[in-house]
Amino acid sequence: MSNNVHSELIATLVGKQVRIYTTGDFLTQDHLPDRVNIELSETRHIVRIWQG
Repeated sequence: MSNNVHSELIATLVGKQVRIYTTGDFLTQDHLPDRVNIELSETRHIVRIWQG
């Protein structure tokens, strides 16, 4: 992907609630449909991105 595409994707997160966590971390069970969750591996690589 080009930097322009990355910039456009990242821009869609502006103003949204974002939770970033590492695999295995404790997460609250509250469901917020508009929240973006970003799961990172122990080496800080993105494992999964999901909403809720």
